[in-house]
Amino acid sequence: MERNNSTGSQPSRAKLRAAKRRAVLEAGARLFNDQGFEQTSLEEIAAAVSVTKRTLYYYVDSKEDILFGCHTLGLEFLGEIMDQSQDPSLPVTERIALLIRGYCAWVSTDLGATIAMVREHSLSHLRRTELRASKAEVDFQLRSLISQGIDEGVLRPCDPRLVTAAVFGALNWIPHWNRVEVPVPHGAIAEQYLQLVFEGMLPPSAR
Repeated sequence: MERNNSTGSQPSRAKLRAAKRRAVLEAGARLFNDQGFEQTSLEEIAAAVSVTKRTLYYYVDSKEDILFGCHTLGLEFLGEIMDQSQDPSLPVTERIALLIRGYCAWVSTDLGATIAMVREHSLSHLRRTELRASKAEVDFQLRSLISQGIDEGVLRPCDPRLVTAAVFGALNWIPHWNRVEVPVPHGAIAEQYLQLVFEGMLPPSAR
């Protein structure tokens, strides 16, 4: 009987720990974005989630672990968006729109904003390499979709690398100007950016 109680309680403890770890990551992300990674202490993060610094180490190993955890959670969300944009049954322009809308929504969150607000040198070489590889996948996917659109004749000829760099440059700048008291909704930003992107890439007859 005791064994059953112990077994039954294990998933609950794991879920509680995961929820608390996520709360720590979200608190860390907010503080990193607001006051800088180097300027934020573990004591401040612990206070933000109402635990002691000693208790904080039950959920994370270090301040760098918090930052990398923010990136990992965000990239998991992006992975779902990337999966949706790979659906071959959708028109390529709709798949591009899905990817841009999803990225815009992600970078507008505290977790997502760390990718733009906190410099990569705050991470170890190994984690920095892993992060860059994940970001390169998103970059490559948008480039591939633009190339496909050009091949299908639904997009004007252009250099997919330059267009992709311009798109992500604009998206990654959102946290720098939109962290204000009354931010512009990410959905409105995405639609405006999509209009600008497609105005430049769609043939005149398709606009």
